[in-house]
Amino acid sequence: MKAIMKTSPEPGLTFTTDAPQPRVAGAHEVLIKVRATAICGTDVDIYKSDEDLTRRMSKAFPVITGHEFCGEVVETGKNVKRARVGDYVSAEMHILCNECYNCRTGAGHACINTVIKGIDSHGCFAEYVVVPDSNIVPLPADLPEEVAAYLDAIGNAVHTCSAVDMVAKRVAILGAGPMGIMAARIAKMCGAREVLVTDVNEMLLSVAREHGADHVFNVAKPEEREEFLRVCRKENTRRGVDVALEMSGHPSAYGDLFACLRMGGEAALLGLPRHPLTVNFTKDIIFKGLTIKGIIGRKTYDTWFRMLGLIEAGLLDTLKCIVTHQMPLEEFQRGFDVKLKGEGLKVVFRP
Repeated sequence: MKAIMKTSPEPGLTFTTDAPQPRVAGAHEVLIKVRATAICGTDVDIYKSDEDLTRRMSKAFPVITGHEFCGEVVETGKNVKRARVGDYVSAEMHILCNECYNCRTGAGHACINTVIKGIDSHGCFAEYVVVPDSNIVPLPADLPEEVAAYLDAIGNAVHTCSAVDMVAKRVAILGAGPMGIMAARIAKMCGAREVLVTDVNEMLLSVAREHGADHVFNVAKPEEREEFLRVCRKENTRRGVDVALEMSGHPSAYGDLFACLRMGGEAALLGLPRHPLTVNFTKDIIFKGLTIKGIIGRKTYDTWFRMLGLIEAGLLDTLKCIVTHQMPLEEFQRGFDVKLKGEGLKVVFRP
């Protein structure tokens, strides 16, 4: 079958038409024909041979990459109950052990034995993928495939926004990529009274303004960064925003996060810095009384239910706008070039 694979530690990926088609081997497995699959930031890091990811994946080379998708069930194991042949589905691609402390106490998203499809085992940049029955998420028939293709990423934004109290709060979002744009709209839907978004890309900021941001700032310009902090601190009784969401992973954005928050504020961190950061814990965290939450994956399956509910409630228009490119799987290099050059938002492949 057609597939995109990571075959070596060298940068890049390989397209093949000879990948073995997966089969249902267990009683609780589901075989899905992939209709659409999307590039995630992690996939870009895999393409670039990020050191940590490459070390992790090298144990399983060659690996079919990709972990965001939707498709149609074509075969099920004999004990599968959550899916039937013909169902339109997506899936949680973090496979949990269901035995560790976190899994047993309702925090499976932090499972210490998580296996991630597309990294640790074959993923969905292919014509077919196999997932456990327990990970299947049934989808509404009218949900566009190009949106259903990246529910995994939408879930990350929903999890980030759900981790903090936004009702009637002022919210700063650092980073206006797909995650930041989604977060801006979700924040408004969740009751935020004012949303401020920063980035260094004017095109992304323009999209953010159209989808929930009350103010946008190009922090590559020193005067706009100063204006961002001034607006954050405009209320004398607070002198900072109530909530900050870090969605970019850029070191300077983390500095702005600590600078923009009020005393006692909340922060949720999704962006992944490429290198360790130096933080003044005394000044920026302890003496400010901040509450900081790291976000990993999606809560299983609370985040999925919230996400589908938000889509039904009006998030869909924003999600459609975020898909800027669609192309056949064979043209994967063009899709990755778009992401590497920062020329688009979400890229969707059609196997």
